[in-house]
Amino acid sequence: MMKNIFKRLTYIALSGVLLVSCDWDNDAFSELSNSPDPNATYYVQFKDASKSLESGVTESGDLIDIETTVIVNILGLPQAQDITVNLTLDPASTIDESMYNLSASAITIPAGSAGGSVTLTTNTELMPVGEVVDLILNLDAGANSATAGLQLNYSLLRIEFCPLENGTVDLVGSYTATIDLNGYPDPITAVLDAENLLISGLGVNFIENFWAEAVTTSVPISAEIAGNGGITIPRQYIYTTTYEGAPYDYEIEGTGKWENCDGKPVMIIDYDIYYPGDDTGLAATYFPTYLASPTLGGTFTMN
Repeated sequence: MMKNIFKRLTYIALSGVLLVSCDWDNDAFSELSNSPDPNATYYVQFKDASKSLESGVTESGDLIDIETTVIVNILGLPQAQDITVNLTLDPASTIDESMYNLSASAITIPAGSAGGSVTLTTNTELMPVGEVVDLILNLDAGANSATAGLQLNYSLLRIEFCPLENGTVDLVGSYTATIDLNGYPDPITAVLDAENLLISGLGVNFIENFWAEAVTTSVPISAEIAGNGGITIPRQYIYTTTYEGAPYDYEIEGTGKWENCDGKPVMIIDYDIYYPGDDTGLAATYFPTYLASPTLGGTFTMN
Protein backbone atom coordinates (compact mmCIF):
# COMPACT_ATOMS: atom_id res chain seq x y z
CA MET A 1 0.00 0.00 0.00
CA MET A 2 2.74 2.47 0.96
CA LYS A 3 4.60 1.67 -2.25
CA ASN A 4 1.48 2.52 -4.27
CA ILE A 5 1.00 5.79 -2.39
CA PHE A 6 4.65 6.69 -2.99
CA LYS A 7 4.30 5.96 -6.72
CA ARG A 8 1.21 8.15 -6.95
CA LEU A 9 2.86 11.03 -5.10
CA THR A 10 5.93 10.76 -7.34
CA TYR A 11 3.72 10.76 -10.46
CA ILE A 12 1.81 13.84 -9.26
CA ALA A 13 5.05 15.66 -8.49
CA LEU A 14 6.56 14.84 -11.87
CA SER A 15 3.34 15.83 -13.63
CA GLY A 16 3.49 19.20 -11.89
CA VAL A 17 7.08 19.71 -13.03
CA LEU A 18 6.19 18.78 -16.58
CA LEU A 19 3.21 21.13 -16.59
CA VAL A 20 5.34 23.99 -15.30
CA SER A 21 8.01 23.18 -17.86
CA CYS A 22 5.48 23.09 -20.73
CA ASP A 23 3.92 26.36 -19.57
CA TRP A 24 7.34 27.96 -19.44
CA ASP A 25 8.23 26.70 -22.93
CA ASN A 26 4.97 28.02 -24.39
CA ASP A 27 5.31 31.35 -22.63
CA ALA A 28 8.94 31.67 -23.68
CA PHE A 29 8.18 30.90 -27.33
CA SER A 30 5.25 33.34 -27.32
CA GLU A 31 7.45 36.02 -25.80
CA LEU A 32 10.23 35.46 -28.34
CA SER A 33 7.75 35.47 -31.23
CA ASN A 34 5.90 38.61 -30.11
CA SER A 35 9.00 40.49 -28.99
CA PRO A 36 11.76 39.17 -31.26
CA ASP A 37 15.40 39.87 -30.53
CA PRO A 38 16.64 42.38 -33.14
CA ASN A 39 20.13 40.88 -32.85
CA ALA A 40 19.12 37.25 -33.26
CA THR A 41 20.76 35.37 -36.13
CA TYR A 42 18.47 34.29 -38.98
CA TYR A 43 18.73 33.08 -42.55
CA VAL A 44 16.36 33.14 -45.54
CA GLN A 45 15.69 30.49 -48.17
CA PHE A 46 13.04 29.48 -50.72
CA LYS A 47 10.23 27.14 -49.73
CA ASP A 48 9.02 24.60 -52.34
CA ALA A 49 11.86 25.61 -54.64
CA SER A 50 11.11 22.98 -57.29
CA LYS A 51 7.79 22.63 -59.12
CA SER A 52 6.50 21.28 -62.43
CA LEU A 53 3.39 23.16 -63.54
CA GLU A 54 1.12 23.04 -66.60
CA SER A 55 -1.29 25.53 -68.11
CA GLY A 56 -4.97 24.68 -68.30
CA VAL A 57 -7.85 25.00 -70.73
CA THR A 58 -11.41 26.15 -70.09
CA GLU A 59 -14.46 24.21 -71.25
CA SER A 60 -14.60 26.51 -74.27
CA GLY A 61 -10.93 25.88 -75.14
CA ASP A 62 -9.45 29.15 -73.82
CA LEU A 63 -6.04 29.05 -72.17
CA ILE A 64 -5.75 29.17 -68.38
CA ASP A 65 -2.52 30.77 -67.21
CA ILE A 66 -0.29 29.09 -64.66
CA GLU A 67 -0.50 30.89 -61.31
CA THR A 68 1.47 29.94 -58.23
CA THR A 69 3.03 31.46 -55.12
CA VAL A 70 6.77 31.97 -54.65
CA ILE A 71 7.52 31.71 -50.93
CA VAL A 72 10.58 32.48 -48.82
CA ASN A 73 10.97 31.45 -45.19
CA ILE A 74 13.10 32.52 -42.25
CA LEU A 75 15.34 29.95 -40.63
CA GLY A 76 15.19 31.17 -37.06
CA LEU A 77 12.79 33.36 -35.12
CA PRO A 78 10.72 36.16 -36.69
CA GLN A 79 12.52 39.49 -36.76
CA ALA A 80 11.63 42.85 -35.23
CA GLN A 81 11.84 44.66 -38.59
CA ASP A 82 10.75 44.04 -42.17
CA ILE A 83 13.16 41.96 -44.25
CA THR A 84 13.55 42.55 -47.99
CA VAL A 85 14.67 39.67 -50.18
CA ASN A 86 15.68 40.42 -53.77
CA LEU A 87 14.87 38.06 -56.64
CA THR A 88 16.87 37.88 -59.86
CA LEU A 89 16.43 35.81 -63.01
CA ASP A 90 19.21 33.28 -63.45
CA PRO A 91 20.88 33.28 -66.91
CA ALA A 92 20.27 29.52 -67.14
CA SER A 93 16.51 30.15 -67.38
CA THR A 94 14.97 29.11 -70.70
CA ILE A 95 11.80 31.17 -70.25
CA ASP A 96 11.66 34.63 -71.81
CA GLU A 97 10.86 37.46 -69.42
CA SER A 98 7.82 38.35 -71.55
CA MET A 99 6.27 34.96 -70.71
CA TYR A 100 5.65 35.59 -67.00
CA ASN A 101 4.92 38.24 -64.41
CA LEU A 102 5.93 38.46 -60.76
CA SER A 103 3.74 40.60 -58.53
CA ALA A 104 6.99 42.16 -57.21
CA SER A 105 10.70 41.84 -57.91
CA ALA A 106 11.44 41.52 -54.19
CA ILE A 107 9.74 39.75 -51.32
CA THR A 108 9.06 41.55 -48.06
CA ILE A 109 8.89 39.48 -44.90
CA PRO A 110 6.88 41.63 -42.46
CA ALA A 111 8.21 42.19 -38.94
CA GLY A 112 7.12 39.34 -36.69
CA SER A 113 6.40 36.99 -39.60
CA ALA A 114 8.17 33.80 -40.55
CA GLY A 115 7.93 34.25 -44.31
CA GLY A 116 6.71 36.25 -47.28
CA SER A 117 5.63 35.65 -50.87
CA VAL A 118 4.93 37.01 -54.34
CA THR A 119 2.64 35.67 -57.06
CA LEU A 120 3.92 34.22 -60.32
CA THR A 121 1.57 34.29 -63.32
CA THR A 122 2.46 33.13 -66.82
CA ASN A 123 1.57 34.90 -70.07
CA THR A 124 0.74 31.48 -71.49
CA GLU A 125 -0.19 32.65 -74.98
CA LEU A 126 3.44 33.76 -75.45
CA MET A 127 4.90 30.42 -74.33
CA PRO A 128 5.89 27.72 -76.85
CA VAL A 129 3.31 24.95 -77.24
CA GLY A 130 4.24 21.58 -75.80
CA GLU A 131 7.72 22.66 -74.72
CA VAL A 132 8.88 22.90 -71.10
CA VAL A 133 10.56 26.17 -70.17
CA ASP A 134 12.49 26.67 -66.95
CA LEU A 135 12.14 29.67 -64.67
CA ILE A 136 15.17 29.88 -62.39
CA LEU A 137 15.25 32.59 -59.73
CA ASN A 138 18.04 33.44 -57.31
CA LEU A 139 17.44 34.76 -53.80
CA ASP A 140 19.60 37.46 -52.24
CA ALA A 141 19.20 38.33 -48.58
CA GLY A 142 22.77 39.55 -48.19
CA ALA A 143 24.59 38.14 -45.18
CA ASN A 144 21.36 36.46 -44.13
CA SER A 145 21.14 34.23 -47.19
CA ALA A 146 21.03 30.57 -46.18
CA THR A 147 23.69 28.14 -47.36
CA ALA A 148 21.07 26.15 -49.31
CA GLY A 149 17.68 26.83 -50.85
CA LEU A 150 18.81 30.00 -52.60
CA GLN A 151 17.68 28.97 -56.08
CA LEU A 152 14.17 28.25 -57.33
CA ASN A 153 13.54 26.15 -60.43
CA TYR A 154 10.03 25.91 -61.88
CA SER A 155 9.42 23.82 -65.01
CA LEU A 156 6.49 25.38 -66.87
CA LEU A 157 4.55 23.84 -69.75
CA ARG A 158 1.94 25.24 -72.09
CA ILE A 159 0.02 22.10 -72.93
CA GLU A 160 -0.80 21.29 -76.52
CA PHE A 161 -4.56 21.28 -76.89
CA CYS A 162 -6.57 20.39 -79.99
CA PRO A 163 -10.36 20.54 -79.47
CA LEU A 164 -12.79 17.93 -80.74
CA GLU A 165 -14.28 19.39 -83.91
CA ASN A 166 -17.61 17.59 -83.50
CA GLY A 167 -17.66 17.15 -79.74
CA THR A 168 -17.73 13.83 -77.89
CA VAL A 169 -18.73 11.90 -81.01
CA ASP A 170 -15.13 12.29 -82.23
CA LEU A 171 -14.08 9.88 -79.46
CA VAL A 172 -16.45 7.11 -80.55
CA GLY A 173 -14.63 4.00 -81.79
CA SER A 174 -12.42 1.07 -80.82
CA TYR A 175 -9.10 1.55 -79.03
CA THR A 176 -5.90 -0.40 -78.40
CA ALA A 177 -4.01 -0.07 -75.12
CA THR A 178 -0.65 1.27 -76.33
CA ILE A 179 0.60 1.78 -72.75
CA ASP A 180 -0.65 -0.13 -69.71
CA LEU A 181 0.40 0.79 -66.18
CA ASN A 182 0.51 -2.78 -64.85
CA GLY A 183 0.85 -5.02 -67.87
CA TYR A 184 -2.83 -5.96 -68.22
CA PRO A 185 -3.88 -4.11 -71.40
CA ASP A 186 -7.50 -4.11 -72.54
CA PRO A 187 -8.94 -3.36 -75.98
CA ILE A 188 -11.90 -1.06 -75.37
CA THR A 189 -14.78 0.38 -77.34
CA ALA A 190 -16.58 3.68 -76.82
CA VAL A 191 -20.09 4.59 -78.01
CA LEU A 192 -21.96 7.86 -77.67
CA ASP A 193 -24.41 8.38 -74.82
CA ALA A 194 -25.70 11.98 -75.12
CA GLU A 195 -22.66 14.06 -74.06
CA ASN A 196 -20.95 11.09 -72.41
CA LEU A 197 -19.26 7.91 -73.58
CA LEU A 198 -20.19 4.34 -72.74
CA ILE A 199 -16.91 2.40 -72.52
CA SER A 200 -16.70 -1.39 -72.64
CA GLY A 201 -13.74 -3.64 -71.84
CA LEU A 202 -11.92 -1.78 -69.06
CA GLY A 203 -10.40 -3.96 -66.35
CA VAL A 204 -11.32 -7.35 -67.81
CA ASN A 205 -7.74 -8.53 -68.37
CA PHE A 206 -6.79 -7.48 -64.84
CA ILE A 207 -9.70 -9.14 -63.07
CA GLU A 208 -9.40 -12.38 -65.04
CA ASN A 209 -5.62 -12.79 -65.21
CA PHE A 210 -4.33 -11.03 -62.08
CA TRP A 211 -7.31 -11.51 -59.80
CA ALA A 212 -8.14 -14.89 -61.37
CA GLU A 213 -11.91 -14.46 -61.47
CA ALA A 214 -13.97 -14.96 -64.62
CA VAL A 215 -16.31 -12.16 -65.66
CA THR A 216 -19.85 -13.52 -66.01
CA THR A 217 -21.77 -10.25 -66.43
CA SER A 218 -20.57 -6.80 -67.42
CA VAL A 219 -22.02 -3.46 -68.48
CA PRO A 220 -20.51 -0.50 -70.34
CA ILE A 221 -19.41 2.17 -67.88
CA SER A 222 -20.40 5.82 -68.27
CA ALA A 223 -17.55 8.33 -68.70
CA GLU A 224 -18.16 12.08 -68.54
CA ILE A 225 -16.31 13.96 -71.28
CA ALA A 226 -15.33 17.61 -70.74
CA GLY A 227 -14.59 20.04 -73.53
CA ASN A 228 -11.22 20.93 -71.98
CA GLY A 229 -9.86 17.38 -72.23
CA GLY A 230 -11.03 15.93 -68.94
CA ILE A 231 -12.50 12.47 -68.43
CA THR A 232 -14.36 11.50 -65.25
CA ILE A 233 -15.59 8.01 -64.45
CA PRO A 234 -17.95 8.27 -61.45
CA ARG A 235 -18.11 5.35 -59.04
CA GLN A 236 -20.42 2.72 -60.61
CA TYR A 237 -20.99 -0.99 -61.12
CA ILE A 238 -18.82 -2.58 -63.84
CA TYR A 239 -19.09 -6.37 -63.67
CA THR A 240 -19.85 -9.54 -61.76
CA THR A 241 -17.36 -12.39 -61.51
CA THR A 242 -17.42 -15.89 -60.13
CA TYR A 243 -14.90 -17.46 -57.77
CA GLU A 244 -15.26 -21.00 -56.42
CA GLY A 245 -18.90 -20.92 -57.49
CA ALA A 246 -19.76 -17.66 -55.67
CA PRO A 247 -20.61 -14.39 -57.49
CA TYR A 248 -18.76 -11.14 -56.71
CA ASP A 249 -19.77 -7.65 -57.80
CA TYR A 250 -17.20 -4.94 -58.57
CA GLU A 251 -17.27 -1.20 -59.12
CA ILE A 252 -15.01 1.22 -60.99
CA GLU A 253 -13.96 4.84 -60.46
CA GLY A 254 -11.39 6.89 -62.34
CA THR A 255 -10.22 10.02 -64.08
CA GLY A 256 -8.27 10.84 -67.20
CA LYS A 257 -7.92 13.06 -70.22
CA TRP A 258 -8.37 12.90 -73.97
CA GLU A 259 -5.96 14.23 -76.59
CA ASN A 260 -6.62 14.98 -80.24
CA CYS A 261 -3.42 16.42 -81.73
CA ASP A 262 -1.73 13.43 -83.39
CA GLY A 263 -4.20 12.37 -86.06
CA LYS A 264 -5.96 9.78 -83.88
CA PRO A 265 -7.79 10.50 -80.63
CA VAL A 266 -6.13 9.18 -77.49
CA MET A 267 -7.66 8.57 -74.07
CA ILE A 268 -5.41 8.35 -71.00
CA ILE A 269 -7.39 6.75 -68.19
CA ASP A 270 -6.45 5.96 -64.59
CA TYR A 271 -8.94 3.94 -62.59
CA ASP A 272 -9.29 1.30 -59.92
CA ILE A 273 -11.64 -1.61 -59.29
CA TYR A 274 -13.46 -1.81 -55.94
CA TYR A 275 -15.57 -4.14 -53.90
CA PRO A 276 -18.88 -2.32 -53.27
CA GLY A 277 -18.52 -0.14 -50.18
CA ASP A 278 -14.71 -0.26 -50.06
CA ASP A 279 -12.73 2.98 -50.07
CA THR A 280 -9.50 1.40 -51.35
CA GLY A 281 -9.35 -0.31 -54.73
CA LEU A 282 -7.57 -3.53 -55.68
CA ALA A 283 -4.63 -1.87 -57.44
CA ALA A 284 -3.99 0.49 -54.54
CA THR A 285 -4.17 -2.45 -52.13
CA TYR A 286 -1.64 -4.61 -53.98
CA PHE A 287 0.79 -1.84 -54.95
CA PRO A 288 3.79 -1.98 -54.73
CA THR A 289 4.16 -5.62 -53.66
CA TYR A 290 2.44 -7.14 -56.69
CA LEU A 291 1.71 -4.23 -59.04
CA ALA A 292 3.84 -1.51 -60.60
CA SER A 293 1.22 1.23 -60.23
CA PRO A 294 -1.41 2.08 -57.59
CA THR A 295 -3.96 2.59 -60.38
CA LEU A 296 -5.03 0.57 -63.41
CA GLY A 297 -5.33 1.81 -66.97
CA GLY A 298 -2.95 3.60 -69.31
CA THR A 299 -3.03 5.08 -72.79
CA PHE A 300 -5.68 3.99 -75.29
CA THR A 301 -5.23 4.96 -78.96
CA MET A 302 -8.08 4.81 -81.46
CA ASN A 303 -7.65 2.12 -84.12
